[in-house]
Amino acid sequence: MTLRMFAADLLVFSSIISAAWCQSALKVSIPKSLNTTSGSCLLIPCLFNISKERENILESSPEVTWRRGSLWSLYDTDGFTIDQRQKEPVMEVVGDLRKKNCTSVMRNLTSLHSDRYFFRIQAENFQVTETKAVQISVSDSLAEPDVTVPVLREGEEVNLTCTVPAPCPSRPPNVIWDPALGGNVTQRTQMNADGTQSVSAILNFIPLLHHHELKVNCVSIQNLHREDRPLLSHKMVILSVEYPPKETWISFTDLVWLGDNVTLTCQSKANPPAVHSWFMKRAGLEEELGISHVISFTASHDNTGEYICEAQNLYGAMNSTNLQINVLGISFTAFLSILAALSLLIFALLAMTIVMIYRRCKEAIMSETNQDQNIYANMSASAVKNKQLQSKPNDEKTCTINPVYALKHDLHDETIYANC
Repeated sequence: MTLRMFAADLLVFSSIISAAWCQSALKVSIPKSLNTTSGSCLLIPCLFNISKERENILESSPEVTWRRGSLWSLYDTDGFTIDQRQKEPVMEVVGDLRKKNCTSVMRNLTSLHSDRYFFRIQAENFQVTETKAVQISVSDSLAEPDVTVPVLREGEEVNLTCTVPAPCPSRPPNVIWDPALGGNVTQRTQMNADGTQSVSAILNFIPLLHHHELKVNCVSIQNLHREDRPLLSHKMVILSVEYPPKETWISFTDLVWLGDNVTLTCQSKANPPAVHSWFMKRAGLEEELGISHVISFTASHDNTGEYICEAQNLYGAMNSTNLQINVLGISFTAFLSILAALSLLIFALLAMTIVMIYRRCKEAIMSETNQDQNIYANMSASAVKNKQLQSKPNDEKTCTINPVYALKHDLHDETIYANC
């Protein structure tokens, strides 16, 4: 507390003591504190009681004021000038004093008007100031909405309520839900126990599975007579929708060999989380294995069978599909040894096959080469012979004998051809 405030309190206290004789004549009922927004107004709920011998002043329209605590020392003095009075907010009594209602409205408020205010009533030959003050705080921002979310159950209709103060009834805030979840929103104004007012937006909808873990905002919008944009305030809530187990399944992907360490995990979607129970069917009989999210065992022939997981919570239960597990008769290590031996055998056979194919291909290639050489040799010999035949007529001499010459010389045919 500052020295200035302490001095003001001291002056108030001394004034109260000096007027102690009339304090029992006035009792005022007001809130301890009120909050509003800069640029808006403020409704001050006020009721009072006055002694019967003083009730007659109510008919003479007494003067009602609210004295500001930080200016207390200036009231009723020449120092309380027009400049000082301008520091007070514009005040209007809207209640009916004859009905002992002193409800008032402060207008054109700014953050500079945050202070304590004392109720004062004054008439001819009578004046009194209430000793209790109302603390008024003027902020440049809106108060955060108050959100009420009941238990949300899938398929059951429910209301979400968002409430914000309405300190200025002539300019109530606008309250919306974003998103509206496909429901209906009703806005209403209600009176609080201390006489103040508030505005509520009630969202009526049916929660569904896709609403689970959805973020929803309650937004308060205050339109003011100012150049800047409207003031906004919001509160975000994450919905938690309760529903029975859904999509229950067993997480398992590996083969099972004799002696393996096996782990089965039961998965399910449920809110609240489900309790998981395990069962095994074998030879027509069902055996309960226990309650757990995960079960583990070392594989033996006794573990061969159908495994079922049941997920259950307050709202219902759901079984997984049956998982058939067959434990193979040999261990995985033995299987690897056999697999390695088979691999070596296959590799050897493959190598032999490749060698045989190579040899056959080589022999075929050599045979084709020999045939090609023989064909080439025959073709060469034939070509030489043809050449010789073609060149022989050119080597022989041609004899041409004139028949007249033969007769003249008395030559016979034998002689003629012999000479040729």
